[in-house]
Parts: sequence; structure tokens; C-alpha cells
Amino acid sequence: MSTSPLIHRVEHAMMDFCWGAPSLRPLIRACCLLLLLASGASAVETISDIAYDSPGSDSPELDLHFPSMGLLPGTPTILFLHGGAWISGDKTDDNVLHHILADAGYAVVSGNYTLATPEAAAYPQAVHDVKAIVRWIRTEGQAWNLSSTIIACGPSVGGYLSELLATTENVNVFEPLTPPPGGYRIHAGIPFWGLSDLEQQARDMGSSGPLAWFLGAHYNEQTAPLYLEASPLTWVDSSDPPQHLVHGLLDPYHPWQQTQFLHDALTNAGVPGTVEYFDAGHGYDEYGSHAIAAAMMLQRIPDLLALGRTADLDGNGIVNNDDLLWMLDAWSDCPSLPVDCPADLDGNGEVDVDDLLEVLQMYGNPGA
Repeated sequence: MSTSPLIHRVEHAMMDFCWGAPSLRPLIRACCLLLLLASGASAVETISDIAYDSPGSDSPELDLHFPSMGLLPGTPTILFLHGGAWISGDKTDDNVLHHILADAGYAVVSGNYTLATPEAAAYPQAVHDVKAIVRWIRTEGQAWNLSSTIIACGPSVGGYLSELLATTENVNVFEPLTPPPGGYRIHAGIPFWGLSDLEQQARDMGSSGPLAWFLGAHYNEQTAPLYLEASPLTWVDSSDPPQHLVHGLLDPYHPWQQTQFLHDALTNAGVPGTVEYFDAGHGYDEYGSHAIAAAMMLQRIPDLLALGRTADLDGNGIVNNDDLLWMLDAWSDCPSLPVDCPADLDGNGEVDVDDLLEVLQMYGNPGA
């Protein structure tokens, strides 16, 4: 049955309202967008099964979701990594969440990565794969106008892989391919109920089944270095990007202390970030819903990006004339979300003299 002209006009009015109202509180806007999806009107374009280059991968494909009205220049890219205990899951598993975020104006790249079996370990290939997706965003992704500003997120093992992306820039064992322009650094992470210390996880929960399959070995004295190498906690340092860590206090699979370990280590290293605990278990249903998770992300992404800003605006490792010119070019009120405003160093919503003074104060120094 065809859609009546009146319904068609109502759908487009809903789309225009949701798309054009970035000032709405994130939860209200996410609910608005979810109603839009339920109405049958789609504000999202999806390109499925795009191949990316990762030698040795058994599933080097990704999906790209973005607003059908187009990406606004300067909008960050969300890299979403699915869960599934290292042995299952697919890039389409959380499409409801992907579409809410894309409806809000973001580009969402949802990628598959190599899964483990009892006969074949997936480590470190799965890490190589998610690094290769970062590489794809910063190379082939330019054809879709994807921003090189990347926020990594995902549930469970997807959260673990997001944490590894945030903590392992320039770790050779995880980066076999030539770095893309801008390297493999991401700008922020929002891991949901992930794992940071695989050695402790093996001690607390055992290493039979998927964890051993992922690493190719049960935990013991001889394999302890392997478990440590594969742990995000091992690689934390002061150069890491900010993260918002989320974990259920009643999680039966990944103890909430796994998130506390990482939060403490990042804090001790001087990395800004936040942590969120909730009184339930493991999964988006336990958290509340995909819509609630999306609303939280829409609120946190701008805050995380602001926490990670430095006076080295062009990311070349030193504050110099190019950064001054960038600052002057951006001088004025910041654009509306979801567009990022990296020159707004103090996060007050405008690029002004206070931001310029910070660049001048850091002039000639390393950008960190």
C-alpha cells in the first residue's frame, strides 16, 4: 500500500525537526529519532559490505551509515565494534543504535573483525583488523567525506577492542600496515562493559572457552606474558585519548572491576576521562535500551573531544604558525553539533581570545 501524501508530509516534518534540532536535550532528541525510525521514514543511508584491507582477516568488511541529508563538514566519525565473546557477532548486530547516531548527524562505521574458533586463535589478527578499519577511514573513507576524527565504541569484546585502539598507538605488534595520514590514534573512546586486564580476567573467571580460543592458549605461568600483551591496561600512558567507560555493577561475565582498573590507570597517567556504573548486568537491554545508550553517546562525544584538545591543532607534534592560522580561521562562534570545534580549547562554545592565548602560551612546545 502506498503512503498517503499527508503521511509523507508528516514524515518529512518529523525528519526536519529531529535533524534540525541539535539543541534538544540528547535523550529527547534520541527518542524523537527513534520515533522517526518506527514511523518508517528513514533519515539514514547505509552502504553495506565494503571491503577493507587487512591481510589475514577472515571477514574484512564494514558497513557505513550516515544521514541521508549528507554529512556536515567537521562531523566526527564513530567506529562501532560489535560484541560476541570473540567467537560470534556481526557488524549489523546493533543497527538500531547505529541508525539513531546516524540520524543525529554522525557517520557510523560498523566493522567485522576476525573471530576465534577452538582450532584457530583470533589474536592478534582481530586487533590488526580494527586498526585496519581506522586506516580505511583515513584513506578510502575520504571518498565519503569521513572525518579523521574518530570515536571508537562497542559492547563487551567490542569495548575491549575500543580500549585497545585507545591505548596502543605506535605499538608495532598491533600495526603491521603502514600508518595512514594522521596515524592510528583515535580521539576518544566509549567502551561498554569491556575488559582491560585479560590476566586478571583469567584468574577471576577462568581461561577455558572463548578467552583461550581468542589467544590460542589457556592461562598459565608460561602464557601470562601473552595475556598481558593483549590487555589494554598494559599499554596505558599519558598520550592516550579520553574515554567514557561504562559498566554494570552486576555484570556476570566481565566484573565491573575491569573498568575500574582502566579508569584508575588512565587517571594515574593524567589522561582525562569519566566512568559510569549502573545497577544491572551485561548488555544494552540491561543498560536500558539502544536509545538510552545513543542518548548518552550524543551527550558524551562532544565532552570527550573537548577533553582531548590541545594547542597543536594540526596534530604535527609542535605548536607553531600553522596552529595560529588555524585558530584565526576558526575565529567566531562554534558551529552547532554534531560538528566538532577543535579550536575551542576551553570548551565555551566559541573560538576567542582565551583560546588564542593558550596557543601563544604553548607556542614552540610539543603539542601534547
